[in-house]
Amino acid sequence: MPWIIFAIAFFITFFLVAFLNEVDNSYLSQNYLNKLFYNTVFLSFGSAILSALIAVPLAILVTFYKFPGHKFFSWALSLSIAFPAYVYAFIYVGIFEYSSSISEYLRNLNIILPPIKNIYGASLIMAMALFPYIFLLTKAHLSSVGIKVFKAAKSLGDGNMTAIRKIIIPSLWPTIIAGMALVVFETIADFGGVSTLRVETFTVGIYDAWFGYQSYFSAARLAGYLLIFVFIIMFFSKYFGKESTSLATKTAEKFQKIEASIFIKIAIFFLCLTVFVFVFCIPALQLIIWYLSESNLNIYINLRLLVNSSVIGLCASLLTIFFGISLALCYKQLNILKTLILISTSGYAIPGSVISAGLLVGFDFLFNTSITFYGIVGLVACLALRFMTPAFNYISASLSNISKSTENALATQPSNALKAFYYFYLPQMRSAIFLSFMLVFIESIKEQPATLLLRPIGFDTLSTKIYNYTSEGQWEMAAGPSLFLVIISLFFVYIINKYIDLDWSK
Repeated sequence: MPWIIFAIAFFITFFLVAFLNEVDNSYLSQNYLNKLFYNTVFLSFGSAILSALIAVPLAILVTFYKFPGHKFFSWALSLSIAFPAYVYAFIYVGIFEYSSSISEYLRNLNIILPPIKNIYGASLIMAMALFPYIFLLTKAHLSSVGIKVFKAAKSLGDGNMTAIRKIIIPSLWPTIIAGMALVVFETIADFGGVSTLRVETFTVGIYDAWFGYQSYFSAARLAGYLLIFVFIIMFFSKYFGKESTSLATKTAEKFQKIEASIFIKIAIFFLCLTVFVFVFCIPALQLIIWYLSESNLNIYINLRLLVNSSVIGLCASLLTIFFGISLALCYKQLNILKTLILISTSGYAIPGSVISAGLLVGFDFLFNTSITFYGIVGLVACLALRFMTPAFNYISASLSNISKSTENALATQPSNALKAFYYFYLPQMRSAIFLSFMLVFIESIKEQPATLLLRPIGFDTLSTKIYNYTSEGQWEMAAGPSLFLVIISLFFVYIINKYIDLDWSK
């Protein structure tokens, strides 16, 4: 109940403050709002479409075809998820800028690189950073039900390509739409990336209104508009696609991968290799080069930033898991609260900048003080509110395997609630809790706009220090904290991949 009250109070107070107070109309002009809306819509949907065009073919190829390196690419193509989009942005801006060594070398060959600081370049970079969301979901779907559908199509006489084109791809649409929705949400939530790429979206507008113009109600109004846009996307994604709330279960069936011709195998290998080089190898190598080129590597400073980020991630994860368990148990037991629970756990689709602005103006409205005066409490609450969705979904899904008759039998036993939880429910939830903790931790340390808005004065994390450097064009300085952030993210991505073990073919 405390979490439900907090979440519902947040939404009500936020909308009252955002839409019932006067704003700076000279700042929020109609032309400016139209520009923010166009950039946000074009960038988010452009990134989602490009991500799907990259992810879906790759997922089908590594699932159904046997080629050199298919086991490696099955998990390696998801590694770019360890790079926050804002890190991707400054890496490729540094590579493509006029004064870079690559640009100078290509100019000597009369090759001029296209400008990347525009909405088209931003869409491509966002797609490169976020396509693993669709790739993993698609591969999970194929590994659970795609094999059975493919075998059924083959038994009816369809060829390999015909079965994939007519049966597999249409069956993937709900999963693709769910993945594209995730890409849209991640894109509109990004701040550092679009700021580096000089694309003004609502998130940039919120930050500029808050810190640049000191117009807090204007920032809240922009956040309100963005929240309405998010709710519209949520509605259409649920209407046109089925949202998956649990991890796919691997099929136990044996499946013989398609043996293509040598030419096709080589073509698939080089396609996967090309994508892997551009989405992981080049960014990782560039970060290492920039980091080693610094005369002062600032290891101590980066370790301190890592500790700060880890503290934030640990606190947010523990708070989220605690309430996630409570909400999942209530959702299973109390039908009367299901709607309120679903509303209170819908924060993942809401950008961190929106939740931050809502907490700042809402807390000031109710208590006439800033929530940042209470240290990292506001930031942890914001992160828990945003990342409650995956924790609740995974834990709730783990409880769905418990039958009603089993629970009724448990109720007849002379045991108190704490013992029942420890000996009966906890074993069912343990794996979901472990996965939820890692997901919330990694997302929390990568979160940038919320951390920038809600961090205490003088409290820096890896993500905020990256923004401080990139906003001044200091790519080499930003490489240090970026490399630390990517390494710890890669560690958790590796554990998650090992845990999920989506690659069903050995």
